[in-house]
Amino acid sequence: MNTVPEYRELTDLQKLNEMKQELEAGFSTVLRHYQAGILHRPERIRQALEEQDAERVAMESHSLKSVCRQVGLMPMGELAAQLETMGASGCLDQAEPLIEQLIASSVQGNHELNHFCNGTTLPRPFFEKGD
Repeated sequence: MNTVPEYRELTDLQKLNEMKQELEAGFSTVLRHYQAGILHRPERIRQALEEQDAERVAMESHSLKSVCRQVGLMPMGELAAQLETMGASGCLDQAEPLIEQLIASSVQGNHELNHFCNGTTLPRPFFEKGD
């Protein structure tokens, strides 16, 4: 299974720029709504896993996948897609590490979206070599 590297930008800024141009004045409102889902839905997926509710894991993951792809969080969208497939198959044995990674990615992705909204660029991680 693919995993999201811990220290790299998750956001495809081109997707966000397109969304901003399309929505104009409504962009901030829509993005804040999406951000709430990005932060809260991974916890719902974890709760569904704890209850061994595979159908709910699939449903919540499907919704998160769609939101992530719309705002350019493609690696998160891929994690959600993997969880959706697991939920649909009813086999949740390998879901926990993906959910934990999704939760961590949701915090990072939300941070990146906030920086985009504020018009700032993200600082490079201190251990990353410059160009």
